Amino acid sequence: MKWTHGQEKTIETRDKNILVSAAAGSGKTAVLIERIKELIIKDKIDVDRFLITTFTNAASAEMKERLERAFREELEKEDADRSFLEKQLSLLPRANISTFHTFALEVIKRYFYLTDLEPGFSIGDEVQISIFKDESADTLFEERFENDGGRFEAFLRRYSGSRNEKALKKNIISIYDEMRSLPDYMKWAEERNELLFGENLLERTGIKAFIEKDVFEKLKEAAALYRRAAETLKDGGVESLWKKAAADAEKTEEAARAAEGGSLEKAGTFLKSPGFSVMRALKAEQEAYSLIKDRVSSLRRRGKKIIDDLSERYFKRSFGEQEEELKASAEDTRYFIGLVKDFERIFSDRKRKKTIVDFDDVMHYAIKILDNTTAAGEYRERFVYIFIDEFQDSNTLQERIIERISRENNLFMVGDVKQSIYKFRLAEPEIFKRKYRQYREDPSGKSISIDLNDNFRSKIRVTETVNAVFEELMEEYDENARLNCGTDPSKPGCSSALYLIDKGSGEGDLQWDDIQKEAALTVRLIRETLGQEIFDVKKSKTRRVEYRDIAVLCRSRALISEFERFLNNEGIPAYAENTGSYFESVEIQVFMNLLKIVDNTRQDVPLISAMRSAVFDFNVRELAEIRIAFPKGSFYEGVKGYGEKGENEELALKTRKMLKKISYWKSLKKTLPLEELVRTLLYDTGYFDYCGGLPVGKRRIYNLRLLVEKAAQFEKISHSGLYGFLSYVEAMGRTGISVSEAKSVGEKENVVRIMTVHKSKGLEFPVVILAGAGRIIRTGGTGRSIIMHKDMGIALPLTDPEEKWYRKTLLQKAIEAKKAKEELDEEIRILYVAMTRAVDQLIITGCVKDAESLERELQGKKSFVDMVYAPVASSGGEIHRIFPGELEGEDMPANGTGEEPEKRSETSPDRETEKNLRRVLEFSYPYRNERSVKSKYSVTELSSPESESVFAAPLLKPAFSAGRRELTPAEKGTAVHKVMERIDFKKAAKEGEAYILRRIEELEGKGVLTEEEKRAADPQSVVAFFKSGIGKRAAEALSLDREREFIMEKEIDGQKTIVQGIIDCFFEEEDGMILIDYKNSRVKSREKEEEIKRRYEGQIALYREALEASTGKKVKEAYLYLFDIKKFVEMG
Repeated sequence: MKWTHGQEKTIETRDKNILVSAAAGSGKTAVLIERIKELIIKDKIDVDRFLITTFTNAASAEMKERLERAFREELEKEDADRSFLEKQLSLLPRANISTFHTFALEVIKRYFYLTDLEPGFSIGDEVQISIFKDESADTLFEERFENDGGRFEAFLRRYSGSRNEKALKKNIISIYDEMRSLPDYMKWAEERNELLFGENLLERTGIKAFIEKDVFEKLKEAAALYRRAAETLKDGGVESLWKKAAADAEKTEEAARAAEGGSLEKAGTFLKSPGFSVMRALKAEQEAYSLIKDRVSSLRRRGKKIIDDLSERYFKRSFGEQEEELKASAEDTRYFIGLVKDFERIFSDRKRKKTIVDFDDVMHYAIKILDNTTAAGEYRERFVYIFIDEFQDSNTLQERIIERISRENNLFMVGDVKQSIYKFRLAEPEIFKRKYRQYREDPSGKSISIDLNDNFRSKIRVTETVNAVFEELMEEYDENARLNCGTDPSKPGCSSALYLIDKGSGEGDLQWDDIQKEAALTVRLIRETLGQEIFDVKKSKTRRVEYRDIAVLCRSRALISEFERFLNNEGIPAYAENTGSYFESVEIQVFMNLLKIVDNTRQDVPLISAMRSAVFDFNVRELAEIRIAFPKGSFYEGVKGYGEKGENEELALKTRKMLKKISYWKSLKKTLPLEELVRTLLYDTGYFDYCGGLPVGKRRIYNLRLLVEKAAQFEKISHSGLYGFLSYVEAMGRTGISVSEAKSVGEKENVVRIMTVHKSKGLEFPVVILAGAGRIIRTGGTGRSIIMHKDMGIALPLTDPEEKWYRKTLLQKAIEAKKAKEELDEEIRILYVAMTRAVDQLIITGCVKDAESLERELQGKKSFVDMVYAPVASSGGEIHRIFPGELEGEDMPANGTGEEPEKRSETSPDRETEKNLRRVLEFSYPYRNERSVKSKYSVTELSSPESESVFAAPLLKPAFSAGRRELTPAEKGTAVHKVMERIDFKKAAKEGEAYILRRIEELEGKGVLTEEEKRAADPQSVVAFFKSGIGKRAAEALSLDREREFIMEKEIDGQKTIVQGIIDCFFEEEDGMILIDYKNSRVKSREKEEEIKRRYEGQIALYREALEASTGKKVKEAYLYLFDIKKFVEMG
């Protein structure tokens, strides 16, 4: 392989500490492996004399595999040193190629006698540790209430808001977790706190130095905006205002220089009263000014907002006052640190009793051991070379370990600080930056930095766009950081584009939210991209784009499930791995509810869920019948009572069988181990096989197997049985601990991948669609929280619960500002990772309120779209403005949620379902013995004079034996309802017959309509609907809803009963609601209008009553639409 100059230098340099800054696609892993291989084979250093740390276990395993392959390839050569290479192969399995945690654990096991750990300790899992933390916080509060009651209660009132203990408990745990990223964290906390008690604390704490830097940088940013406004005026020929604007820019720059020079007072005077000029053009210049006024005003407004924010944050009160406030908070800060110390004592005792440690313990014990010079010296002697991969994600603990065991010149670190995106795991990119500067300027020559920025992944249009964007966004994006395209620019298929869905246009807006609009756009983009030609570098040939070439990347997990569902509904095979929704998956929720009733049957919601599931298969009518018969007490008591005394013998028998089965499983609970009980229930119920037969059955099966594994893991750490396991699983969901769902597709399967940007790191795709780029980035802001920063300490606000006031201290404000800057920097790095995954085509999509404002620079960098718009435009990238109504061909959902009405499969009690079920099941029916009135009616039963359903149909043979036949009137009505339910009213009114015919064809293609239903759905009656005045009003309405189900109580002959129905369509105008009910084959054209009204007036009255009760708004008009005669009939 031919190496570049930088790669060759990386491989060949010896006897120096080396830091390699390896940009995206620069061949980092290949170079790393080559250097290790040459040190072993050429320099004859055994592989067990290396320490090689990676970020993940998977990366460690891959590195071992690649080294093994390299050794075996060398063995094939005639001049190979066979004995040496075979020795390396034998040493490789035991070589120190692992994550930092694995190495730290090895240190503890080797020098166990230097710790206070018990023999046989193990690492607790995340859930167990989380539960221990919660329990430890509870114990801490109990202790404090008992031993320090008055003072603790006063502290609690000040810092937990409305005497809510949870807020302070959460604060203690979060600060403790953050502190543990530092080596001597308790000492650090106490030393930082002591600084608050002396004089000149703003200088001694570093707060003043930070504020000077923050004010300087922000004023520089404001001055640049004022300078651009001045240049715009100059270029626009408005000379009188140009000079004023330039003077304003100069004032701002002067204030920035004052802050940089340490004169905060001077900068503060400016910030409080900048004295800017009024932008009022001379009469002769007014026309020229009008052309650029919006842009100039926006730039100056953004600059002024920066100035106002700085003034509010730091200069509202004098620094002397704010210093006194900090001193006033010192004692409470000390008290809080005491709470954290006591929390650690209780937490550590709890872990010790269970002989477990957590991941942070492993690092701290290793540091404690390596503080022993003998232990550190042995590792220093043992490791000839130390390699650290993904160095940009290192933290202070890892740095401390490396400092203890490294030699003067044996460190090799490689990474890319632009790809450090794990701040939430307490990674510290500042370590990389600091070391990079040190090595670049090292006068001794013992340490060097090397830049690898030749990109062998992405095509020229992608690298040009990346460079254009990050030259604007990243402070240190210089020639050493720029991507140099290492691929052939003449090859086809290379592009970058930005697609903006303009919500502010008001043109043909769909009733979807932003996610659904972007999902619809993504469908279109995927279809357009498929079949385009790209050059496949790995295969050295031109080929066409397939589904497997496309990845949809999302910053937030919130988009992923919706995108996966939307794409699959549109016939695009899509797969999203580990959406973080394991505990929300239906199969897990249903089975957990089954376990809950085996543990304790007297739980109504889990019982209802289990009964409605495939395990027991009760329908809603049966559940309602049980509750009506037994309205008092718990639902379990009603079920039990119905089994004994229910009048419907078939239902009573079904109920008794269920209770007998549950009783049998309860007996197993007493005899079987937990893992065996869970496994037995899965197979005994048939639920395991049932889930395997559902869509994505492989994933569901994996999820259920994982639940069995969790039961086995829990049994090893606890003997609290099924109840304890249920609490354990609930804690996993409550604490947000991620559980990976199954992979239901292989890497080579032809599907579109949907994933988070974090998940995509290290991967590449021919086509990348970065979705959700218009979402606002939120940074900073902590409310009343106690916060910390490793550079500044722990900060508490000032509060007085009696006087009911709260104020942030200067330290809190400084920490917030620092964290906000770090969070924004992280978002920029996340954008870099996303954009550099693309090989051939980079597509960025986002919803924006007003695309024109981006062109006029009317907003700051609040989203990824704001960040990329101008650079993409200036670098020649494509920019497309899309109006929501242009998203043709994608389903317009009946309910405005983007969802096709789903067939019932498995059910779990979400909040709305639970509420509806409770409304039915808790309904108290006082006259059980009165059988002349039914317990439940449909609207058509109550409203039809003949008690006959409008769409009544005879019983049919099963579909598999019926053969081809004509549809009944009821089935024809259903077909028309399906069309009206799924049609886009705006498009139908605008485009007419062409769209309606196309939509009916699409619905057949998707299986929504059968061939017979398509023939029965008369398109001309639908066309007539939208040509009418009422149809056009519906298309232009403020809101539109279709197929709205309702259940309500109704008094009939003095007795209460349940009425249920479905309202076909209603829409809202400014002065009320309009209701429409569709009628098909039961209405004949020769019937008089008065007869039609009389027939359905009862039904419409019930619909009107239900709609007004549920919305609280008046129904001002109601209509029947008669498809047979293509006519609206107004109802009174």
